[in-house]
Amino acid sequence: MSYSNGRGYGGDRHYRQRGPNRRRYEDNTPSKSPEELKREQIVSYLFRLGDSDQKQQADLCATQLLRDFGTHPQIVRSVFKECITHVPQKVSLYGTLSGLLNARNFDAGAAIIEITCEALQEALNNSDFRSTKILLRYIAELVNANVIQSTQLIGLYDLFLNVLNEPNVRPERADAFVYSVLASIPWAARQLSDTEATELERILGSIEKHMNQRQANLATSGIEQAMEALKVYRDVPEGEPYLVTDRLESLWRQIIQLKQADEWDLKIILRPTDFTDLLSTQLQHELRPISIPSGDVKFSYQPVFRIFDDSVQGVENIIVRLPSVLSISRFILDDLIYDIIRIFSHNHREVCRMLTDLETFLNGYYLRDGGFNVMASVIETVFGELLRLPRSGERSVYYATLLIDLIKEDLQTIPKVLGRAIRTLFSRLDGSQGLGGGMDVEAIRRFSEWFGIHLSNFGFMWKWQDWEPVLSVEQDSACFVFIRETLERCIRLSYWERVQGSLPEAFAESEIIFPQEPPHPNFKFESEETTGDAQLYELTSQLRSSLATKSGAEEISDLLQRIRDHATSNAPNAMEGVVGASGGTGTPEDLAREALVQCVMQQGSKSFSHVLNVVERYLTVLRDYNGTEEARSHTVRIIVDFWKDNTQFLEIILDKLMNYRVVTPKSILSWALDPSVLDSHYTRFHLWSIVRTTLAKVNFKIAQITAKLEAARRQSSVDNDLMLQDGDDSVIQSLEENRQGALREQKEVFLHVFQRFVDAIRNKCRSLESQGIDPTRTAWYRWVMGNMREVARGFPTEVKAYQVTLDMIIFTDDVDPRILKVWQEIKSVYSLHTDTLA
Repeated sequence: MSYSNGRGYGGDRHYRQRGPNRRRYEDNTPSKSPEELKREQIVSYLFRLGDSDQKQQADLCATQLLRDFGTHPQIVRSVFKECITHVPQKVSLYGTLSGLLNARNFDAGAAIIEITCEALQEALNNSDFRSTKILLRYIAELVNANVIQSTQLIGLYDLFLNVLNEPNVRPERADAFVYSVLASIPWAARQLSDTEATELERILGSIEKHMNQRQANLATSGIEQAMEALKVYRDVPEGEPYLVTDRLESLWRQIIQLKQADEWDLKIILRPTDFTDLLSTQLQHELRPISIPSGDVKFSYQPVFRIFDDSVQGVENIIVRLPSVLSISRFILDDLIYDIIRIFSHNHREVCRMLTDLETFLNGYYLRDGGFNVMASVIETVFGELLRLPRSGERSVYYATLLIDLIKEDLQTIPKVLGRAIRTLFSRLDGSQGLGGGMDVEAIRRFSEWFGIHLSNFGFMWKWQDWEPVLSVEQDSACFVFIRETLERCIRLSYWERVQGSLPEAFAESEIIFPQEPPHPNFKFESEETTGDAQLYELTSQLRSSLATKSGAEEISDLLQRIRDHATSNAPNAMEGVVGASGGTGTPEDLAREALVQCVMQQGSKSFSHVLNVVERYLTVLRDYNGTEEARSHTVRIIVDFWKDNTQFLEIILDKLMNYRVVTPKSILSWALDPSVLDSHYTRFHLWSIVRTTLAKVNFKIAQITAKLEAARRQSSVDNDLMLQDGDDSVIQSLEENRQGALREQKEVFLHVFQRFVDAIRNKCRSLESQGIDPTRTAWYRWVMGNMREVARGFPTEVKAYQVTLDMIIFTDDVDPRILKVWQEIKSVYSLHTDTLA
């Protein structure tokens, strides 16, 4: 939906051409049709309804809508449907507006009912449960506005809850429809309790029966396992840092609280009361028939995420005071914020405006009396989305940008709340029972990457002194890893000297947490001393000179042959420190390969483009020396050693060499998941980033070939229709063969990566247990098992495609039960869960 009224969409920005004849960009744009202009006008007054004087705007909007209904009915219908579906914070206003329309023109009210039922049926048909939820709330407001009777809403609830009576109904399907009903009941609870108390109790009784059965079958249904895989905090005592519940269970408890403690008095929602007398006397309508489609439905079993749970709130902590987590007001506040963040994610500035204006559509008296800070809920919800597993709803840069916008919009409130949120999250990185538990490792990575971006946008200012005690804790604790990796991210986003200058002395001079010199290459043949052999140093110097002067590939090959000959002719010093491609003693070819790769990297070490230019120039030579998987694995290790002090270059170079087919995904993954590498790098983010990037590259290759194949097929079809000479068969056949080859590689790579994970974890567990150590209490287990879990969560399409094969070959019955437990949790996620929250 486009709301281009000039606010928040660049409506007042003009592009000017250079030179004396510059003119506004708008002058070159085609003029809009009368229908487009009318649509923009209707969008503007409907979307902005309630932004200022709600009574006056509602009255004026009703008048305008009635006029436009007569002249442009289809445009009105289209825009109104989008508003009642996509503007959740104004549901009550749209309900009142509908009542005004109905009171003034019964036919307009009938049209509104038709629009609503069409929208609801469409949402159900598309399994769009967010729109379904918002529309049910709007229908509840139609009850409050006396447009329909309470019995109509009760009938709709019965229709939804009939799903519970379906034979062998899947738990996720039942939960989705129950959640939709519960999420809308508060909007009409007071009216229903006054007019249909018995029916409301019956509805709640049906839901209570489902919730009791659900709780009894939690483990066997797979819900418990799915939640375990999606928890932000794991392997910690129950209730730490707060009691974990799924969204449906949490909402049910809040509904019970609303009924018992508040007697259905929904205090947080602001409803216009100026038209009560007018709306109470109007004629009413009936809803059109709605059908519940059959078929599979998924539900989100993401546990509810909290930063400001009740344990960190109180009178003394007014900065983050929010309604209790048991209060329905907390659910409504969080849910409205979440919907705004997701629905309008295409425009972060508009989201910022909506969030800062959200109190306009809430009961200000309730918020002030409770001392509640809406921005605290905003911050909590944004972090909940950023850290949501298995993936965030949007790219992480969106949440970072949104938080930056919010800070600039409210410099008095947001920085204080955000600072408290950061410190609370930091304090929960490690569990209370040691290094084996705490925040999920993927959530730690996202939190760290966001924090690095945040610091880079605000001059790297932070109270680092508060975290100085971390310098004395174990280096594989999550809080230590978080700071170290955040600082590395900051260097990537800026430069070493800038970051160093912003740190207190304790951090800046601690080599275990901050590098003591800028990122740099590690060139083995820099001098005769580092080379260890005078003649070899001379040969590698000639090689560097030839690369610098862009000599031909034949000359480079001749020099490499001379290096091999030198290594063969009794030159033990030349081979010192050279590890062979197979892992044993190096060969002359291994030495030549090391010299080639090191010198190519050194020649291009000024920038990414320099490296790529050198690689492209000598691609044939590089491929000649990487003709086997052992040779490619050797090259990976050479590159890792060369860029060990510049991990950003390391990630990029390995990725590019995959593109050039110098190394393969398997060779990279074999290095990354090698036991010796895991033992020394298991807490390093760049290692796990390389694993994810490598797997993603395999998938991207298939996507590229598939796109080319589909384009070729379309072109061939067009040629056949035009009776042209069919010359595309060979092209299509070649692409089909390439795609099949890429699919085979994908299967091999995913089987390989999980086999490496299983072998590494199994062997490490045996080693630790032989020493009397519980592996699950160690940081190694937490990070390696956690990243195996993340790979399985992060590539659902591929893992599901090969799930049967993985079961048969990798995750067999004789595998460590702790590994199988994680695998079963992942399969439960695939079976039940959707990333789209209602």
